[in-house]
This record gives sequence, structure tokens and C-alpha cells, in this order.
Amino acid sequence: GTGVDVGSRAALALDGSGQARIAYLDRSNGTLKFAGKTDAGWTKGAVDGASSAGGLALDGAGNAHVSYLDGATGELKYGRWTGSAWSTMTVDASAGMGEDSALSMGALGELTLLYRDGTAARLESAHWDGGFPPPVGGPGGRVQAPTAFQGTAVSSTGIQWSWMDNSVNELGFQLYGASTSTGPFALIAGTAAISAAPGSGFYKTFTETGLLEGTTYYRYAVAVASGGVAASAGAATYPFLTVDRTSPTVTVNQAGDDLWRRTNIARYDVDFADLGGSGLSKFAVRVSTRAGDLWTEGSASTDVVVSIGSDTFSAEWALPSALFDELPDGATSYVSVRIWDGLGNHETRLDAFYVRKDTTPPSLADNQAGDDALRIAAGTLYDVDAFDAGAGLAKFQYSVSLVAGSTAAPLVPWTDIPAAAGEASFTAGWPVDFAALSSLTTNYVSVRAIDQAGSTTTLVDAFYVRKDVTGPVVVILAPSTAYRSQLVTLSGTAADLNGVRGVEVKIQELATERYWTGASFVLSNEQWFTASGTTTWSLEPGISWTNGAAYRVVARSSDTLGNYSLSYSTADFVFDASTPSAAVTLPADGAVMTTLETLSGTATDPAPTDSGINIVQLRVRRNSDGKWWDFVAQDWADVAVSTTVSGAGIWSYAVPETLRANLASGTSYFLAVRAQDGSIPGNVGDFSEGSGLTCLDAVGPGAVTNLSALTGGSPGTIQLSWTAPGDDGGSGLLLLGEYRVNYSTDPAASFSTAAAQVVLATASVRPGDAQSLSVSGLVPNATYYLRAFLADEAGNWSPLSNGATAMAGYNPFNQITGHVLKSSSEPITAVLVEAFDSNGAPSVSTFTVEGGSFTLTGLSSGSYRVRATWTVGEVKSSVELETVAMGSYDVDFMLEIGYTLATLTGSVYVMPTPASRARFAAAASAKACAGSFVELFVGGRRALSVPVAPNGRWAISNLLPGRYGVRAYNGTEFTDVHEVDVGEGETKEVAFIEDPLPEGQVFAFPNPARSQTTVRFYSPLWPLEAQVSVFDIAGVLVRELAGSELVPAAPGVYHARWDLTNSRGEAVASGVYLFMVKVKGGPDGQSAKVIKKLAVVK
Repeated sequence: GTGVDVGSRAALALDGSGQARIAYLDRSNGTLKFAGKTDAGWTKGAVDGASSAGGLALDGAGNAHVSYLDGATGELKYGRWTGSAWSTMTVDASAGMGEDSALSMGALGELTLLYRDGTAARLESAHWDGGFPPPVGGPGGRVQAPTAFQGTAVSSTGIQWSWMDNSVNELGFQLYGASTSTGPFALIAGTAAISAAPGSGFYKTFTETGLLEGTTYYRYAVAVASGGVAASAGAATYPFLTVDRTSPTVTVNQAGDDLWRRTNIARYDVDFADLGGSGLSKFAVRVSTRAGDLWTEGSASTDVVVSIGSDTFSAEWALPSALFDELPDGATSYVSVRIWDGLGNHETRLDAFYVRKDTTPPSLADNQAGDDALRIAAGTLYDVDAFDAGAGLAKFQYSVSLVAGSTAAPLVPWTDIPAAAGEASFTAGWPVDFAALSSLTTNYVSVRAIDQAGSTTTLVDAFYVRKDVTGPVVVILAPSTAYRSQLVTLSGTAADLNGVRGVEVKIQELATERYWTGASFVLSNEQWFTASGTTTWSLEPGISWTNGAAYRVVARSSDTLGNYSLSYSTADFVFDASTPSAAVTLPADGAVMTTLETLSGTATDPAPTDSGINIVQLRVRRNSDGKWWDFVAQDWADVAVSTTVSGAGIWSYAVPETLRANLASGTSYFLAVRAQDGSIPGNVGDFSEGSGLTCLDAVGPGAVTNLSALTGGSPGTIQLSWTAPGDDGGSGLLLLGEYRVNYSTDPAASFSTAAAQVVLATASVRPGDAQSLSVSGLVPNATYYLRAFLADEAGNWSPLSNGATAMAGYNPFNQITGHVLKSSSEPITAVLVEAFDSNGAPSVSTFTVEGGSFTLTGLSSGSYRVRATWTVGEVKSSVELETVAMGSYDVDFMLEIGYTLATLTGSVYVMPTPASRARFAAAASAKACAGSFVELFVGGRRALSVPVAPNGRWAISNLLPGRYGVRAYNGTEFTDVHEVDVGEGETKEVAFIEDPLPEGQVFAFPNPARSQTTVRFYSPLWPLEAQVSVFDIAGVLVRELAGSELVPAAPGVYHARWDLTNSRGEAVASGVYLFMVKVKGGPDGQSAKVIKKLAVVK
């Protein structure tokens, strides 16, 4: 090509005449230039300073639009030619713009610019909505390609080319041609020779002359617009003498299409030729269901191929889809063909071939219901028929599945049912593969038919087949163990879905392999005996079993269909008639025992069988009266009772403490044992075997080592407690015994059983049992020294106990103290307790506090009647104690009530009056709850108070259900009394708190605001989360002031300053705004919000 200039970073576009337009960087002169090609040569001019061209587009007026990167500023810019000068503007001044960009013009004259933002590392776009002349040429401003381009010979040297004009306001057309279909193509005529056509949808023609007769010419047409060009499809023809009276020829290479067609996929081989010189034009077909129908001028036909434009046509072709769809179903259609040449001469071939169409699938007739009969063998025929009146049947098949409604994962895959291909029906009965069916379940049979055209009809679960070739399940229940000591009847069960017909049994002696014949065991063929019963069966074989011999019993069963059990039931056993024996080895016979912790011995099962020792049983007899020890009742009884010991061949028995305690000293006993072996039923010995012994108790109880003494709850009393030792030292149950307590005010006194002042009989005491005793009649306020002794039933005394010292109960000064408790010892809070003097006049009253305790103070000497009164709902109850002396303590009331006690709890956040608000808020912020408490009121009377924990929590527990009053004191003042109803077992939450965000203490100042304003609010919550948000009058968020921007101005008072800017830092306009304060805090997470107005005036 010809050099235009020296440059780089170029963008290229073609105008409607195919002339080049280029934008490029002239590096020599440091300018962005634009150059255009004309017939006279190149023109060029400067657009801007040193810049890299990115995109180039032409509008409908031919004016250029270019995008580029300004080399001096790094900005992305855009320039356009106005017709007389370049106009430029900045599109994006951000840093890091890439050099590459792309520019395009849409159908309405709008511009789209794509470019890379290097800083953000992303592709961005810019859009200009229009106003420029759109590219010329057709719908939407784009040039449209010509269609229906063809050539027609008009003489032996001329061809008229014609095409459909699809563009609007194009500049004209061009004709390109070549001597071969592959080119190269050259311009034959330009827009000067082929001008534009008005509008669109009209044929445009151009006649080319000076051609050679009989030579084929290849051409295509191009529509030209200022925005580009568009080419038609190519066409070819040749000039010839247009006088042609020779008809084309038809060659049928296609026999009749014997395949039945359900879709139009067939291709047909009928060729055409023209020897007259005008060439082939088109051919059409006519279809009839009657052979030999004539093709008349009025006959309807369908074009197959048009504009052939050659002397021959030999490609295979298909019937038009619309024609195939109209062919009658299930019939033979005869296809006649007619071919035309370029001058209208034609040739017809009647019934050139035929087509057979069948799109109707086969039909199935299910004459077979489910086969409910259980089948034990093949041979059943089933009645499901198939029909196809059109193409005829190709295949008839069935499959079998174990899942109803499904042909997936079949037991039997699709299997052919023998049927003649092409038959219109199949109605004979047919079998299934019986061997492949599953037994004892339902086999679902599905059927399908496929016709010659490939259409398929499927009938899922046409019927079902039930097969049973499995005999009953038979089980032997007796014998069921390896050893039998008795066996008169053999028995068992049998089960089958079709019912059990009978059970048979055979018996074999294993050692000799002989079978039972009914009279004896002989070496002969096995013999089966019919048992009585079916599902439950039995057989008495009448066999005298031999001790130690092994036998095998086999059972089989048959069902009502004649099927025998697939698996026989077998039971092997050994007959065991031997009696086991047992002996006592510890203690030895005649032994004298001072203690009896464990018994032990042996047991054996004699030969020839050894089913093993199953259990060993023990009895204990007292020889003096012949009574037996009852191991259940834990006492001596007239009837012998046995217990099972641990072990088998070697056994042992840990003598329980109750039995040891009941073995009297100097008394003789007999230990009787027997064994039972492992046969069924077990062979059992007798209790004649055993061992005799005599018991001797020479060991006394152990000493009390933890005797403890406490001052009693009444004057002149001491409370003793200790842990019991054993009957024999530190062990053994003390069946009958006696405690003695010796006390003195002299610490040097000698202590003995003879000098003891207190005797306490005891029984059935185990080592470690807690013991207690109240010693009374002592001198109040005197100190006593105490010792204890213990004797067993044999008169053996324990050593002297440890010493215990305590002061006898004293007389309290002016008080009576005690408790109010439930019978379960659970304390009750807030019960009224009153004391009345001997004249019945009330002296003093109080309420029980937590722990259920009470103290009546300020009493004079004398006796009092003390009353406890409680209220549940509207019911008031009381209980009294008479003659309670002043100075008494542990005066306890046990109330027989079933109520589950309740609890009142909560948090103290009580705010003071406005006069002391700042002082209280300061204390709250420091979490200073010292000196705070909560009071409980019953019936309007103050009952008690509880302190408030440092975290503000308080609780009063063990309350009866009912109504109470509570109020809080925060260290400076009281709250009002809150009336609270508490239910049975309820934990009731009570919180003392005022408004968490008083609306009257939320405001902004100054308001109206000019340069800034401060939002002020008060909240007693601690800890506190707060947020201030500003909205315009439409509710759009303008600015949000987070909690970190709030400044404490005073205890509980907070300030949030707003500089009258939005979230982007821009000053807001004058107007009315809304500000919202939201708070959340305190241990309970309380929340609140207040919304108010704010005016901005500038």
C-alpha cells in the first residue's frame, strides 16, 4: 500500500464507500491525527496533542468520532469532527486510565465507550445517549444484505442479475464476480452504475453483457451505506440461446420406500438433467394414495428445490416437512415428480416412488387380570394382545419387576414374545420365564409393543404373577438343648403362606448311625414319621432313651401346594439321666465357729454324661428347734427355704450380716446343699448332704470412737450423737444390744457400766449407723463429761468410748427463738410468729426470715403461748405451742403443707426524685449498691429486708404462694411499694426502674441550627449502648452518630455533636430534619427510642 504518515497506536474504520479512516499518534510531531482516503488520495489533520488513539466510529453523516488517552494529562478523552473542526472533551479524569479503549455507535446514534481503569483494575463504560446521525442503511441504521440474488440468461452473451433490496437510504450497490465459485472476486459494477433504490422490499436488477455463451459466471451483490457494506449470497449461471424447446429429463434411481416412516428423515435418489441450454429451474412433487393418478394443470403440487441454475441435479433430497406432515397415516403414498427448465419446459414422472408413513403407536389390550393363584411350575399362558393396523408390529416384549409401577432395575429385562414381524396383531397366549421369577413375592409384569416405524407403546404392570416353590419353614422346639433328662414328646412349629399340609420327623442314634423304625433303632434307610398338627406339631416316638447316648431329630414340612421345606430343621441332644452331687468343705463337719463370713464347697455331675452343674442350692437349719432360715424374710421359719450360691463345680456363699447376727452363741446348725445339672429338665440331688457346726460368740462390740456432745435446745439438756460400731469389733449386725451412758461434772471421775445413769436398748444396728440421744435433767449452764458403752446379745461389752464434753442447755435472756419449717425440713420465709402471755394478751410478734428462723425479743420471765400464722391466697391458717418458757430456743413449728415454695427476685435500678437525680445517677454509674436493700411486706406489715448485691440483683426465697409488697431503698430514698402476686413454685422477676429514655429530656440545641447543633439526652441505664441518627423529612438517612461519638456531660446525661454534614462530608441544605435517639442497656437489655424534629437555617 501507499505510506500515509509515520505513527502508532492507530484505530481504523471504513466508510460507506469502503474508504479507510484512521486515527493515530504522530510521534514525530507529538499530535493525535486523523486521515481519510479519497479517490484523489489521503487527507489528514491534527485532532489533539500527543495522545494514543483507542476507538473510532463513523456516524450517518460520515463524521468521525474517536476515543483516546491524553498523553499530557493521562485523561481519557473523546473527540468528534463537526464537519468543519474537531471538538474534544474529557470523559474520565481519574488516575491510571489505560491506553486501550473501544468506541461504537448504536442504531439511534448513541455512543458506547469501553475502557480500562488501571487504578481500580476493572473494565468501565461510558454512554452518550444520542443526538448524532445514525449510520445509514436499513432497520436500526444498519445496512441490510440483499436476498434472493439470482441470474437469468437473456441472450447468448448477456445475464440479468436480480436481488431483493432490504436497506433504506443506502448509497447504492456493487456487483462482484469471478470465474470460479472460490474467487478471487473483482468489482464488476459500482454504486455509480447501480444506484440506490427508494425504500426497501423491491427487486433491483442489473444486466451484464459481453459474456461468452455457455460459460458459467459467479456473482454476488453488495449493499453500500455510509456505515458499512453487506453482501448477498452468491449465484451462478451462464448465457445461452434462449430459444429452448427441449424438456428436462428425469432419472429415477429410487425404488419404493418400503420402510415405514414416523419422521421425515428419508432421502430420495431421483436425478434431473437439461440438454436444451436453458438449465434446470426447479422441481416439485405431487402425492396420491392411488397409483397412476395423472398430473394435470389443476393438480396441487409442492416445490422441493427452486433456482437450481445448472444443467444437472443429482443430490439426494427429502420431501418438504409440511408435505410429510400432511401424508395420510398408515397408508402408502405415491410420489410423482415434475422438473422445469429455465424456459418453462417440464417433464413429469408419475409414481416415481412411494412413501409409507405411520406415526400412530401400537395399541395393547390387557385381557389379563392379576394372577392371584400361587404358581409352583411354569406353563401358564397370559392374555395381553398387541395391535398395529399401520406399519405392523416389529416387536412384542415383556419385563418383570419386583417394584410396582416401575420398569427400572427389572428382575427380567425386556424379553421378546415370539410374534411375526409386520403382523397387524398378536392375540395368542404367551408365557413368562417362570424360573427367573422371585418366589414368595409379587412379580409385576409390564408389556410393550414396537411397530415397524419405531413407535412404542408400554403398559406398566399389565398383570402380576405370584410364585411359590418354597416349602414351609419348620422349627424344632423340643428338644431345644444339648442335654435332655426327659423327652416324651417332640414338638415344633411350621409356617407357610399357602398353609401347612403336614410335618414329618426322623430320629437317628448318632454313635451307631441307626434310624428309629417305630420299634427300635436299626441300620436301614431313614424312616419319616408323620407328626400330629400342622402349624403347631408334636410326635411321641415311644423311645426309651439311653443314658449318655447322642441323638439327632430332623423335621421337614410340606405346604398345600406340595412344596417341601428347602431347609430341614435339625436338633442334636444327649440323654442325661445321672444325678449330680454336692458337698460343704467350709466349715468342716462338726466345726466350732466364732465367726462365719463365707461358706464353700464342691459339686459334680457323674459320667457317662456331663451336662455340667447348673446351680447349687443351700439351706440352713437350727438344730435346737428344727427351724430353717428364710433367706427372703430374713428370719427363722418352719418351712425349709433355699438360696442359690455362686459358682458350680466349686461354689461359695458370702453369709449375709442378718444371718450372721441370727446365729446364736452356743447353738448348733446344719448346712444342707444339693446340685442341679445342665440337662432339661435338670437332674437334681437332695439336701441330705451337708455339714454341721456350732457357733460361739466370744467377741464384743467395738468401742464408740466419735461420741459428740452439744448443748441441748432446752434448759438442762445435752444432745449426744455417734456412729455405731459392729457386733464383733468393727463388723457385724448388732441384732439386740444395749447402750449405757455415764456422765459427771467431775472431769476426773471414773466411768463404768455399773455407774451409768442412762440405759438405751437398741436392735438391728449396722456398723456406721448414725445414733443419737438427748440427755435431760441436767443442771442448766453446767459442764458435763460423758462416756458410752455397748453390749451385744451375748452380754459382751465394748471398751470405753471416747470422752465428750458439753454445757447443759441454758436459759436465754428475754427471748424465745426457733424455726418454721415444712415437714420436709424446708424453711419457710415471712410467716407471722406471735407470743401471748398467761392472760392471753399479745406480748410481741415477728416474721420468719430466710432460713425460717424467728426471734421473739423483749419478753419477761414466765411461760408463753407461741402462735405461727400463714396465709395462702385468701386462706389464713395457724398453729400454737403452749407453755413455752422464756429463754427457750429451737422452738420449731413443722407445718404439714404440700405447697412448693416460691421466690421473688429482680434488679434494683430505682431512680430518685429530680432533686436528687444527679447524686443517684453518679452512684449508679459507679455501680455503688452499698446500703441498698429490698423490703418485703405481708398484709401491709414489713416482714423482712434483704441486701442488694453489687451487681444490683436481690432475691427472697422460700415464700408461700400469695400476695406480697416489695419496695427498694437505693441508699438515698425508697421506691413505691409494688404489689406482687406469686404462684406456687414460681420464681417472679421484679425490676425497679423508671423510663429508660425520658422523652422530655431528649432535645437538640441550638434549634434552629446554623453551623452545628448538639443532641442531648438522659438515660439511667448502665451499661449503656446509644446511637443518634439524622434523617431528612422523606426518611432518608443523612448522618449516623455512633456511640463512640457520644460525650458524657453529667451522670446519665450524654451529648452528640452534629456539624450539619451528611455521611459524605457534604453540608446539608436548609430544611426540617428528624433526629432519632436509640438506647439499650442494663442487665435486662432494656431498649427505647425517641424521634424529634430539628430545623437547619443557613
